[in-house]
Amino acid sequence: MDFADLDVTGLARLDPPLVALDVAKNHRKDLTGELVFWFVDERQDRVDHLKQELSKIEMPSHFSVYAESGRFEEKVNTTLNGLDRENATLLPTFAFIDPFGFSGLPFTLISRLLGYKKCEVLITFMVDSINRFLEHPGPKIREHIDLIIGIRGIADQVTSAFDRISTLKELYHQQLKTRAEFVRFFEMRDVANRMIYCLFFASNNRLGHIKMKDAMWALDSSGAFSFSDATDPGQHVLFNQPDLISLEKNILNSFRGRDNIVCREIRLRIEDKTAFLAKHMREVLKTLESRGVIVVGNLKEDGMKRRRGSFPDDTLISFGKIQS
Repeated sequence: MDFADLDVTGLARLDPPLVALDVAKNHRKDLTGELVFWFVDERQDRVDHLKQELSKIEMPSHFSVYAESGRFEEKVNTTLNGLDRENATLLPTFAFIDPFGFSGLPFTLISRLLGYKKCEVLITFMVDSINRFLEHPGPKIREHIDLIIGIRGIADQVTSAFDRISTLKELYHQQLKTRAEFVRFFEMRDVANRMIYCLFFASNNRLGHIKMKDAMWALDSSGAFSFSDATDPGQHVLFNQPDLISLEKNILNSFRGRDNIVCREIRLRIEDKTAFLAKHMREVLKTLESRGVIVVGNLKEDGMKRRRGSFPDDTLISFGKIQS
């Protein structure tokens, strides 16, 4: 079973670990393969409480659930070292890493996890906490910052940045991109609309990437991928509509001057290289066709007639007559 098939909307609402179990139990697909849930927390009292809650839940026979105390870094590295010794690989894994603070989460460990073909990570990156400790005199604190970003001496460099929080966020984004083809983040803000932390998703699986974007759009239909406690408690978004103008510009700039482009090529670019979804692409293409900006073939790639206003993968589109 590939974790790209899971609906991660529940996880994005941040009620782990019980929500993770609930999402899997009540998933619309019949998840018949074995699912292993491994919860690690440094404090034994929290683990004991979790075990009490887990004992109240009737688990499906194909669920294996473990909760244990210990340092996340040590537990995961020990497991991965064992796999390496046995020349084995990691099972398809969705790793939701939600630390208290920013210690014990070195980028070397994240890099190691992403080195496994079917491992995806969702990380709580405590950007506000890191920012507040950038000028801490203790060398150990600054070392933790260097380790989580994965760049030696980075704490000193970021201290002088004009916008330190944005700089930290972008640095972590760039680091994840060195190990994962697909990286997305969702900002979480307080009542003053100040960024507190970011949820970073990283994967080398394009389907997993699309599923995560689906979850993010479900929470923020503007496409800004930001949730703020300053918004109406009854809403999950900052704005009401996605910025399709930017998507239109992206499509026109990417395919300007080319004729008979198969719509599949456009869809793959939008899904893989932008924050938008295929439904947004189709909406933009429909608008461009109605305005006469693009020429859409009456016949599809297979010679069958195409229904006006629809954009299946084998639709042929020409951008050759777009004016600069």
